[in-house]
Amino acid sequence: MVLATSRMNTCWRRFSTEYLILHQGRGVHMADMEPKLGWEDVPEPEGRELAAWVFWNSVPGFGSRSFLRMLEKYGSAVEGLEGARRGGKPPAYTRRAPWNWAGRTSDPVKMGMDEIARASRIRARIIPCPSPLYPPPLRKIHDPPILLYAVGNRGLTEVPWVAMVGSRQATAYGVAIARRYGRLLASAGIGVVSGLARGIDAAAHRGAIEGGGLTVGVLGAGLGDDMTSRLRKLIREVAASGCIISPFPIGWGACKDTFPARNRIISGMSEACIVVEAAATSGAKITADFATEQGKCVFAVPGDINRPTSVGANQLLGTQAEPLLDIGEVIDRLASRGVLAKGDGPVRYSGGVLDQVDRAVLDSLTVNTSFETIQVELGLPAQRLLISLTRLEFAGLIDREPGMRYT
Repeated sequence: MVLATSRMNTCWRRFSTEYLILHQGRGVHMADMEPKLGWEDVPEPEGRELAAWVFWNSVPGFGSRSFLRMLEKYGSAVEGLEGARRGGKPPAYTRRAPWNWAGRTSDPVKMGMDEIARASRIRARIIPCPSPLYPPPLRKIHDPPILLYAVGNRGLTEVPWVAMVGSRQATAYGVAIARRYGRLLASAGIGVVSGLARGIDAAAHRGAIEGGGLTVGVLGAGLGDDMTSRLRKLIREVAASGCIISPFPIGWGACKDTFPARNRIISGMSEACIVVEAAATSGAKITADFATEQGKCVFAVPGDINRPTSVGANQLLGTQAEPLLDIGEVIDRLASRGVLAKGDGPVRYSGGVLDQVDRAVLDSLTVNTSFETIQVELGLPAQRLLISLTRLEFAGLIDREPGMRYT
């Protein structure tokens, strides 16, 4: 493809470029670097201007702060390209390398048009930051993506979103928790955002789908990049029940710098972040760090202290995360922050309403839990327990295994 040349497709460094100046001892403060122009002041681009946006989005090291300062200085993305071509000065606090690279590029607007055509061929929408289709919480973070590529049947502004992330090497316990919490969030009208990886991410996506809700998968590569056959089915399911998004050009390959950018979007478009199992050093912890930096609520599911996949989540509990023992805590927190209309009744799902007994039964399940274990734990009559289990299974919130066991 044209945009992903070998020179450009080394690693994606957009989100670190402007911070480098702060760490070089030049005495520059963040307030001095902020552009005066805000995204609310920028009209949604069309035609050649959109093509210029698409090109600038492909330039490594040229983030949205630099982009806004360019719009301040030159008036439009097209005029910014012309300024770079003529050898004009780059925007303030912007490295010369990406600016000069853009200036040396032959016909960048045509390159942008070609990229728009590629997106159209795979039925991808290009959503610029000023667009009403762009997630409002993501637009508010520092240095949001200039634009997003999106494929799917649903939009990004229909529901509030909660991020759920965790280990790829998840335990059966972690998978069951993520899947159950995904179902319950979906049943409460909350969308689930995750990273389309195996383990916890996949379980969270599938739970949201089973709960009849929306889910968004954020890629650490461009749309159309080769994915493992194991994940293709999940990607199709998520696109059918929500949306797949990426900030990277079509076909852009994944590398070590693309995944932190992906994690930042996962937390940025969400109202809260849930960590279900994470190693001491992991992408899930990075996502939690971004969520904290962005002022989002962070929750972690307590894990087995003997398992490496629980170390990171348990560490978060001692620093920046609240323990999550009941998904209702997340729903209540969002309501208290005005994200949801706080309700006095029980959680709703597509088939009706869960009463207190149903919720107690749902919360008591782990993996392959026997009927007898649930009955002893809750002290319920067998007939009443069977009614709740049947209702939960019919709603798609639990799975029945052979031998009267439930997950």
